[in-house]
Amino acid sequence: MSDPEYSIPFKIRFAGKDADDHRVEAYEGGRSILGMTRAIQIVTQSYLNQVAVSRATALHDGEIYLAGVKPGSLLFDFDLNILKRSIGVPKDRDTFFDFLATILSRASGQKYTPKSAYVQRLDADKEDDLLDLTVEAVEDPLKEGHRAIGNSIGQISIDRPRNGTIMVFDPETKLYLQSSIVDEDWGHLSGHVTRFNAITGNGRAYITSLQKIIPFRLDEGFPAGKRGHITWSLHGSNINTAKNLTFDAKRISSQSGAVKRLAILDCDQ
Repeated sequence: MSDPEYSIPFKIRFAGKDADDHRVEAYEGGRSILGMTRAIQIVTQSYLNQVAVSRATALHDGEIYLAGVKPGSLLFDFDLNILKRSIGVPKDRDTFFDFLATILSRASGQKYTPKSAYVQRLDADKEDDLLDLTVEAVEDPLKEGHRAIGNSIGQISIDRPRNGTIMVFDPETKLYLQSSIVDEDWGHLSGHVTRFNAITGNGRAYITSLQKIIPFRLDEGFPAGKRGHITWSLHGSNINTAKNLTFDAKRISSQSGAVKRLAILDCDQ
């Protein structure tokens, strides 16, 4: 065990059904703990290195230890040891938990507004897509983390010592994560770009018919000559003048019909 720069304790709590008797079905409970800790590892790596990864084993600059299991209803204590941070990443537990809550809430379809200046700045950046890429990366392990919900337990929460619960996952978030349904055909959507990373092809757009901002990824068949349309629309957002485009897009939606993100094949002014 390396000497950490600092440590962040947190708890994962199972509640309802079997957990109220201080137990959980072993296989499903074990898979839920594994999924939740994988998701937290991915978020931690993204936070410390400002790079989104999809493999929990890629956590090189931190260590997560299961410190103990307690009743009430069924409570698992963890220690997250931070070994190293990239320049500019705050040494601040509140900011880390704000980053964690932002990612996990968006991945599970919950509303959450970042509170720390650091995460607010990432969220407002017109080019940085770290948050959106990390949300995508945690979806699969977070889905696995919901495995026991509705079966052996009623819900899972992530708690901070002396600060209470920061996130709750339940049958509603399980339904959101259960599947990602992709439209069979390309459809037309109108809106304007609010963020775009020209290197990754990821961005966000305000979609008029949905009346909300949705993350998108340019399809590999997107015409290179039309990337200028994307930046033209983004420039309109920068000067508070909406410059709308018509997108040929497929929606990726949850089982409940909530649009998670878009794949964009083409666009026109």
